[in-house]
Amino acid sequence: MKLRLAVIGAILFLTQVVSYAQGGGVDCANAEALTCGQTVSGFTLGVIPDGFDSGNFEGTNGQRWYKYTSPGTGTAEFGLCNNNTNYDTYVHVYYGACGSLTFLTLDDDACVNPIFASDVVFPVTTGTTYYIRVGGLFTNAGTFEGTFTCNITVTGCTDPLACNFYPSANFDDGSCEYVSCYGCTYITALNYSPAATFDNGSCIFQLVQPGCTNPAACNYCTQCTVDNGSCDFTCFGCTYAAASNYNPAATRDNGSCVYSGCTNPAAYNYNPIATVDDGTCDVIGSCLGDMNQDGTVDVNDVLLFIQTFGTLCN
Repeated sequence: MKLRLAVIGAILFLTQVVSYAQGGGVDCANAEALTCGQTVSGFTLGVIPDGFDSGNFEGTNGQRWYKYTSPGTGTAEFGLCNNNTNYDTYVHVYYGACGSLTFLTLDDDACVNPIFASDVVFPVTTGTTYYIRVGGLFTNAGTFEGTFTCNITVTGCTDPLACNFYPSANFDDGSCEYVSCYGCTYITALNYSPAATFDNGSCIFQLVQPGCTNPAACNYCTQCTVDNGSCDFTCFGCTYAAASNYNPAATRDNGSCVYSGCTNPAAYNYNPIATVDDGTCDVIGSCLGDMNQDGTVDVNDVLLFIQTFGTLCN
């Protein structure tokens, strides 16, 4: 069914491409459903009378029943103004439910051609079901043909991209919302939303990124999820230039620094940070005057004394 929107003033009316509804039901319980724009045709001659009587001259011969549930507010028209209508028709409209119908309106001879055919226009409201009975005046019966048309305003959200899009609406009421149905629609994403029907670009995917995952490694990768065996520990070593094992390539000190010097606290050249004694300790021994501690007092000791003469000793 193809919808065409027509603007009349500030009101939108619903019209539809013509389709056909044949026959109609023989009683209210079997009423044939109508849609706007249909052509209807059938016959009442030979149909067993249903005996329905609302006190509005329903007639006593055969009848056909149709029903229509309105999606909006406006008017509907059931007209038998067609040359194939060959008897004096009577059309009644009711609302409610079969067994407890309420009479709404009727028409006998509103058509100009043929003059004995009926054309009834009636108001409709959203969600209400209307029953149309095609009968005849008194005992008249025969064949009929006509159309069922509607001028209806159906309010709702008319934007197909909205979560609450209403396809039948022809008048936007400002109710469109774009939150409840939007989300991540990719099932492989970490934040996949099964309720989402529109993707909003928020999907988060688990990246398989190889690298070193050991926090102690020089090339530790905080974003990597799979360890690929590339961890490197060559950046560790002694980073102090004064150490004997200073490693200029090291960027992280591992506490391995070695400092050479005199480790004897009794020597006047004792180095408290030295970790390896290099044999340079200068300690005054039992041989007075043996400045270089070679076991002999000679000219070398005199020279060493002259060199250190005047030095303040702590």
